[in-house]
Amino acid sequence: MCTTDALHCDDAAMIVVELDRVRRAQAALEAERTRLLDELRRVSEAHEQQILSYEPGSPAAARAARGKDPATDAADWVARSTRAEAACVLRITERQAAELLREARVLCADLPATLTALASGEISYRHAAALVEDAEMFSPLHRAAFEDAVLTGRLDITAHRFAHRFRRIREHLDPDTIQERADRAVQSRDVNVQPARDGMGWLMVYGPIMQIQLAHTLLTGTAKDERDAGDPRTLGQLRFDTLIDALLRNDRPVGVPDSADPSKSLRPVRVNVTLTVPALTLLGQSDEPAVLDGYGPVPLDVAMTLAAGATSWRRVLTHPVTGIRLVYDRTTYKTPAALRAWLADRDGTCRFPSCDTPATRCETDHNHPWEYGGCTDHDNLAHLCKKHHRLRHHTRWTARLDDELLVWTSPTGREYTTTGREDRAPAPTPLRT
Repeated sequence: MCTTDALHCDDAAMIVVELDRVRRAQAALEAERTRLLDELRRVSEAHEQQILSYEPGSPAAARAARGKDPATDAADWVARSTRAEAACVLRITERQAAELLREARVLCADLPATLTALASGEISYRHAAALVEDAEMFSPLHRAAFEDAVLTGRLDITAHRFAHRFRRIREHLDPDTIQERADRAVQSRDVNVQPARDGMGWLMVYGPIMQIQLAHTLLTGTAKDERDAGDPRTLGQLRFDTLIDALLRNDRPVGVPDSADPSKSLRPVRVNVTLTVPALTLLGQSDEPAVLDGYGPVPLDVAMTLAAGATSWRRVLTHPVTGIRLVYDRTTYKTPAALRAWLADRDGTCRFPSCDTPATRCETDHNHPWEYGGCTDHDNLAHLCKKHHRLRHHTRWTARLDDELLVWTSPTGREYTTTGREDRAPAPTPLRT
């Protein structure tokens, strides 16, 4: 081996050692995050529930006056408040925060050996989260036995192989048969959309594996037939076009390629959408994209195709539009349509830090409450989804409007700020190659 090769090997070996150190450090930090999340949950439940249960005028106090259990009401709002705080501080969605809090509860209470293995770097958080998912199939009393059986094997394997192992173990320990579990699981079948970049998105279908696999096999078979007949599209493109054609009942024959402009393969669909279209783009004098609320920038022709069957339109130009009354003082409580349209353009989404619900599906909230002298003015109104509107009025979360900033203060005293729709910021200069 030459000297250069030896030096190269020594450098690579040092890098691998550092990678292993980082892996273990990351696992240890995730174990610490897990403990802190569970501690936050327990402290919040002990402190906040007591406050919300007996605070005069609180929803829980009102429930008590009606002869209902205030503890149940308070516990629900404490859980929502804790989830919101975790989402804000970790800069994740509340759904992700709920998952982390749920996993933290199980790991800390029922799977301490798994948490120890995570802290020492023997396993990753993906290993631990997968184990939690299957451990929840058992009652808390039987989770320790399941954990012992899983951790007796090798831990220096991928999370996928780790999950495959404990699912075999579960079949031996679980008193319910796989058919009984499958019968329960099929009730949660669903279809969801996950936005992606460049006007794209994922259509995710969750259901019985037999039907999912059969559908994929049929799509693949049709795609292969078209490709064998000389279609230039890839298998992936053909699978997608076949599915969309079937769902939208397009008149275009499956074998006719339209890969240059996939949007033209869609027939107009009747939907209600809110589009922000720059005036110069409409005039053909700018390449600035249209903005689809709840998603972001999309090509103009795709936006127009989606909106072809819309039942109504609201025009929002990117230059100031005069004639909209923004201040109503105390003359009205309900937000007038023109003002609400202006606010929707300003906010874009729910103004809670971790929420992306489009403004069109939100409510306008008086920052300074109407009943205490607040006005129906642009600088006293912000869009909040129903969940976060209620969170503000049922917990100790507070918010204040400062110009276009909405500053939230959590029950722990920490502040989080939102600034309205990000696409209103000045566009950066395009990169040139």
